[in-house]
Amino acid sequence: MINTVIIRGLFEFVQQLILVAIAKDLPVKLVVATGADEAPRYQALVTASLTCRQFTLAAQAKPDYSQADSLIIGNLVPLASDRDASGDLKATLPLFRTFVNDAMGAGFNGKIILAGSNDAVLSVLVARFSGIDHSKVVGLGTLPQSRLLEQLLRQQLSVGPADVRAFVVGTAAAHLISWSRSYIGPAPVMTYLANQDISFGMDEMSAATEQIDDPTIVTNQTLSVLALVQVLNAFYAQTPFIGTVTNIQTLVDDDQLVGLSSPVLISANGIKRMADMVLSDDEQKEYAEIAGQVCEELDRVTAGELDEDA
Repeated sequence: MINTVIIRGLFEFVQQLILVAIAKDLPVKLVVATGADEAPRYQALVTASLTCRQFTLAAQAKPDYSQADSLIIGNLVPLASDRDASGDLKATLPLFRTFVNDAMGAGFNGKIILAGSNDAVLSVLVARFSGIDHSKVVGLGTLPQSRLLEQLLRQQLSVGPADVRAFVVGTAAAHLISWSRSYIGPAPVMTYLANQDISFGMDEMSAATEQIDDPTIVTNQTLSVLALVQVLNAFYAQTPFIGTVTNIQTLVDDDQLVGLSSPVLISANGIKRMADMVLSDDEQKEYAEIAGQVCEELDRVTAGELDEDA
């Protein structure tokens, strides 16, 4: 059965996803929720999709949300050039609320994939006013950074694709590399620092960290599209994986909901936390600080500080 996935986002991002989906012949029907004047921009892509055996594409002003298995929400407004996350969130919120409310009002009851900025905050908001089970709400989070970090380590150590497990957690903008829980083969990355036979040390770790911390990674749409395709394959091509996507968590201290990236299982059923993430003491402290930042932003939204007329 071909599942229907509806996407709403800026043209450049949606276009990149469509091109990859056509090339990989993803087993989905992708429906772009467009404005009345946007549909012609997608006509050439719709025509190209006719060459696929499984993937189909449509652009519709009023898609049938009740028949969709997933809803992808990318950035709904161009991001500020000064990387003002709060400003981006303020501009996004009214469009985001309207779109989600329209989908829910039309009978949507599937999975929601947040593929834009501020997904740590938006994941909690969408769960609050949609009523959808938390296991069906997923943000791309730090998955692009984790994928990139693993590839950097594979290249540095000349090992195979299944030999490295590395985790970047937190949020896309405020993240940390969990070196204590990243593995090469059977051993943690840190154990290789003392091995004189391997050309891997603090310099290589620092270089990898610098690349992952590059602010342009957060806005790299191609990295985001590739991570999104991995999630879609987990949902619809029987290729589940454990990855660092944004998932809704409950803070132990005050039972407050917060969206954070941590390793979870992504499969056809949505997301599932296999076990609690155990970080080093320093990493846990930094992770808690990131959670506090997300909570502060959620409190600002709740207080109406980011409303259009605030």
